[in-house]
Amino acid sequence: MFSILYNIIITPLEYLIENILSFFHFYLHLELGISIFFVSFAVTIMCLPFYCIAEKISKEENEKLSVLKPYIDKIKKNFKSDEQFFMLQTLYRQHNYNPLMALRNSFSLLLQIPFFIAAYHFFSNLELLNGYSWGLIKDYAEPDMLLVIAGLKINILPIIMTLINIVSCEIYLKTKSFKARIQPYSLALVFLILLYNSPSGLVLYWTYNNFFYLLKNKFMDDKKPFRFVTYLFVFISIITSFFIYKQNGIETLKNNIYEMLSIISPCLLLVFLFKLRKKDFANISEIISDKYNFKTFILCSLGMVLLQGLIIPLGLLTSDLSMFVIELDNTHNIINFALKNLLTLTGLYFFWGTISFYFTPKKFKKYFIIIFLSLFLFSLFNYLTFGKDLGTIDTNLRFENINISKELSGNLYSQVKNYIVFIVLLSFIYWLIKQSYLKQVTYVTLIILLSEIIVSGVFISKFTNNVAYIDNLEKSNNKQLTSFNQIHLSKTGKNVIIIFLDRFLGRLLPIIIEEKPSLKKVYSGFVFYPNTLSFAVNTVLGYPPCVGGYEYIPLVLDKDPRGFPEKWLEASLMLLTLFKNNGFYSTVVNPVGDADPNMHFYKNGNYNNLYSSAGINYIGVNNLKKAQNQNIAFQKENLNDYNNQEELQKKLYLYSFVNVVPNSIKNLIYEDGNYLLANQTEKNNENIYYSKKFLISSYNQLLSLSNITTFDTSKENTFTLIHSDLPHCLGLFEYPNYELKNNLTNVGINKFQNDITFLAYHTTMASMLLVANYLEYLKASGVYDNSRIIIVSDHGNKFINLSANSYFDNVLNRTNPLLMVKDFNEHFDLKIDLSFMTNADVPYISTKDLIVDPKNPFTGKTISNQEKQKGIDVYLNHGIWNASQFTSSRVILQKTPVFMHVNENIFKPSNWKEKKYNF
Repeated sequence: MFSILYNIIITPLEYLIENILSFFHFYLHLELGISIFFVSFAVTIMCLPFYCIAEKISKEENEKLSVLKPYIDKIKKNFKSDEQFFMLQTLYRQHNYNPLMALRNSFSLLLQIPFFIAAYHFFSNLELLNGYSWGLIKDYAEPDMLLVIAGLKINILPIIMTLINIVSCEIYLKTKSFKARIQPYSLALVFLILLYNSPSGLVLYWTYNNFFYLLKNKFMDDKKPFRFVTYLFVFISIITSFFIYKQNGIETLKNNIYEMLSIISPCLLLVFLFKLRKKDFANISEIISDKYNFKTFILCSLGMVLLQGLIIPLGLLTSDLSMFVIELDNTHNIINFALKNLLTLTGLYFFWGTISFYFTPKKFKKYFIIIFLSLFLFSLFNYLTFGKDLGTIDTNLRFENINISKELSGNLYSQVKNYIVFIVLLSFIYWLIKQSYLKQVTYVTLIILLSEIIVSGVFISKFTNNVAYIDNLEKSNNKQLTSFNQIHLSKTGKNVIIIFLDRFLGRLLPIIIEEKPSLKKVYSGFVFYPNTLSFAVNTVLGYPPCVGGYEYIPLVLDKDPRGFPEKWLEASLMLLTLFKNNGFYSTVVNPVGDADPNMHFYKNGNYNNLYSSAGINYIGVNNLKKAQNQNIAFQKENLNDYNNQEELQKKLYLYSFVNVVPNSIKNLIYEDGNYLLANQTEKNNENIYYSKKFLISSYNQLLSLSNITTFDTSKENTFTLIHSDLPHCLGLFEYPNYELKNNLTNVGINKFQNDITFLAYHTTMASMLLVANYLEYLKASGVYDNSRIIIVSDHGNKFINLSANSYFDNVLNRTNPLLMVKDFNEHFDLKIDLSFMTNADVPYISTKDLIVDPKNPFTGKTISNQEKQKGIDVYLNHGIWNASQFTSSRVILQKTPVFMHVNENIFKPSNWKEKKYNF
């Protein structure tokens, strides 16, 4: 219960404090001590209206008590016991007063408590303070100990904080009695005791708070409070600009001013419009009844909670739930993860929103309702139009699109258009209310809310089903390793091994070999085909040709009247079934889609049943976890003390805002994937982020191959298909051996044009080294010569930048997969063949001279490589990658698909010709 209340009341404030600190420290690049000053100022400004209201309530309370006091004293003097009680009750009733109303004097104190708890918890756990030194304070994570007398260390900051508090109380209570001063002075003493041995950063924050409160008491005019706020805001803005200029120069200052103006100017426009139509608003205030005021507010608050607390986060989590489960360790954590996010947003909109609405003066409620309703509808609009062509987002909530910072905010034209939408919504709601349609507006808001409830129900159902599936899959595979779920290779027969490395860009291999020339001998007998193309730019369409051949390229699949899931599953089974039918022992290791709800093409994703029922040896992701556990020491070394949940929790909260805020603010909140976090963990010296747990899982799956490989002396032939996600990951390893370590000390030099390329290079290099280790294991075990080994990928990586940042370079990076082939009894050092190839050649290469007249066991068509003789058509703009998006047989889903016809040398731009198709 305490945890629930904490998440509702305190957590929104704690997140707010952290985001403001991160904005000034990381976004504006100000010193941490200066940033704490601005955090205190921002919190003071936000609390100022509440303080003013509290003082107004207290003043009204005191005035009423001063009127009643003579009568109360007289009654207490002349009456006793029950008679006195009933006389006082009559007096209170006649003057519409209740003694409990005296508690309203404590509202100012009650308001400070949640802010104090939030600040105390945040600054006490702020890793950023550790070792930070600024001014006279040597470590902001420790008490200041600025004064030493006879060996006794005295903390000066808490004393200064208390003195400022006392001076502020004296100014505010100079006309009050001694009794009235007891509470504030006692409170000052309590804060002194509580904070005396606290981190200097926390005490400094609270000292700044007391200082701003002192300014308020000294200079703010009760009749014109906004004048004081305006002067203070201008003064602070000048100070901020000065510090930005001193630390970062004039160019940074110009950019920051432009960004701030793009955010503030619409607000100033609103103020101007409201001032312009002040007379009309006076009429509207008579139209808006308190009843519909509150109803509309509640509906909008609930709508925002459903949108940001359920629809957006559950949509994100279910898009790649298995990877989030890996990131958060288990399904129990991910449920708590989603629940905490919901509670925090409930607290923001319901608890703090209701307090704000309740204490808003009646004459301003008309503004509150009109703006809040407009913001709710504007948020829905932004959510529905958000995410177009932004690319995929990883489990660390970082977009893989390297240009995302520009695309999130867009240009000035798109920002203005976005604000025009808000102004139009605002104007329309204003007109409706002016025409006395508030009741109808409330009903329309209710209809929108009901629609959100239905959508939320769908998302909750999908989320819970996927969670249940992963739980059941874990339970069903929670068995000891047996001979059935190991890789079986023959020492006397023939072995065909396909190692599928997801998103391995072929153009990276020469760079890898240049750094590690020893790999030429390790990969003895292999031929590298750099002049290779894929048919699509994502796994969902790029994988079927690799294991199914030319019958499963996008254009052919699109003409097949069967449902796409059926065709996709058929392709994934084709080679495995073909070899099994021809006497080979078929094994699939970590197949594409295993434990991944995005690839639930088969009966809720239970791929164990799919492959096992087809007589194929199935080794799923959970089986690989068992194999990894054979190396416990390695696991502990790499997983020790790693917990990303709290950081990810805050990112999810802010990700929901990225979806709904105006375009000009999106990148400010996203902050290059940092999401305005103060403790920016997993940040390396290249200023980039990645999902460490996903990286560890993928790395260990490749590492564990030798643990699950056994060798038979029988003459049985074998076919093995192995899938790895490691090249698809982004991450860093310990240089120069690219080993997985918990604490990296050396990641090498980034020799590429962008950070994403550097991360992709690390994971592809690690993949090649791990496969090399497996090949050495096969050599030592005597099964290398009698094995045909094909290493292939489904597509390239569009975020990699290897040369000029041109369109053609980007096309090559997306469509150039890895293709390497080692035939039986080959021993030469790795060599290059420039023949024109595609990854759909893999079925033909794997069956060549092993199976007479190989035919697709499902269609009866002969497997060949002749379809590429006149060139191939590459599908470039396919952005669909989730199985649930294929509701029909169609795979060409773009309204204007882009196809390029390519032949012979793929590195020659003139060989790429755009080809038009009518679908």
